[in-house]
Amino acid sequence: MITNAVYLSGYRIEVEFDNGTKRTIDLQNFLENSKNAIVRRFLNLSRFRQFRIEDGTLAWGDNEFDLNPANIAEGKYDA
Repeated sequence: MITNAVYLSGYRIEVEFDNGTKRTIDLQNFLENSKNAIVRRFLNLSRFRQFRIEDGTLAWGDNEFDLNPANIAEGKYDA
């Protein structure tokens, strides 16, 4: 479960989990390669920076886009 997230730069975010582990993720490639038009909207940095933590998940928009915390913990988005 994600307890904290801090915007770093570009499409990079540092997330902290409830066990104290921290990971830096870089979502640029993920967003650029997404076939989903809703997800690609978050290539707009102003929109991208408006993430929040919702129920332990990193989320954007009005339930438009979120990332599975297990995928983040497994390093699938590591910078």
